Amino acid sequence: MVSLEEKITFQKRIQSSAKLKAFYDLLLGSEVSIPADGLNESDEIFYGVINSLQSNDKTLFETYYNKKNKSNPGKESPSPFVNDDFLIFALITGIAKFCLDKTWISNIISVRPRNSFTVTFENLVDENYYSKNNLPEIVLIYFGFIDSRLISNEFLKTTYKSISQNYSLLESKSDFHILCSLRSYDKIIESIEPNDSGNIGLLKEFNSSFIKRVKTVSWVVQTIILVAILYGAIEFISIKPTVKLFFDKIGSVLKILGLFGISQFGNAFPVLKRKLYAFLLKLFGYPKGLINQVMASQNKK
Repeated sequence: MVSLEEKITFQKRIQSSAKLKAFYDLLLGSEVSIPADGLNESDEIFYGVINSLQSNDKTLFETYYNKKNKSNPGKESPSPFVNDDFLIFALITGIAKFCLDKTWISNIISVRPRNSFTVTFENLVDENYYSKNNLPEIVLIYFGFIDSRLISNEFLKTTYKSISQNYSLLESKSDFHILCSLRSYDKIIESIEPNDSGNIGLLKEFNSSFIKRVKTVSWVVQTIILVAILYGAIEFISIKPTVKLFFDKIGSVLKILGLFGISQFGNAFPVLKRKLYAFLLKLFGYPKGLINQVMASQNKK
């Protein structure tokens, strides 16, 4: 993959070319700037198609598409627009997006020289999206316009690998390929970060709630144990006259160990509390590696 410095340098180059900037603005979802004058027919159609894709305007797309589809060049006399990757990609995208007939664009692609771009365009038209012969960075851009549900994690990995291993990307003669690669790389990062951060946020929220609930259960279990001990002690005293006589002399056991006293009694045994808390965390399936962290944080409070 290109360095940040190289990427910034190319960004400056984009700003100096109206066509590159218009296409890149389309990929970014930014407002496309269309030159006010000095356009030939091919450029006019290019900007019109770009504008229709951005505005999702089928009528506008058909207006410019119908101007272009009257041209039927052959292999012996190809028109310059046939090898214009920007225009051909935009036309393929619009035809698929607005559900138009693919016959004309298929014929145009068949006139092009056979290379990786032509093969990828051909497979886009044929909906052979996951062919190993495709340039996945171009397909990913196409998915963004057509149906983002086609983007799987596996495809993102494939695209990332393709881009990151292309060490001479900026040396390519194809600005179209460079722009698609740069934007696809950014889209991969954008696709991963929100999902991960969202999941992490939910997990953190669940973890906090889980810890609080286990702490509550721990207090309830602890109280039940202490009440059971108290009840056992009272029963023992009641069936042993000599022991009962001893406690009668020093005061009522119930007055000494009331409900508040039970809580304080529990607080007098921090080791028991910690052991019980850790046991319940383990019982409810909390990761062993995190139990010590939870216990350490509790000890600091």
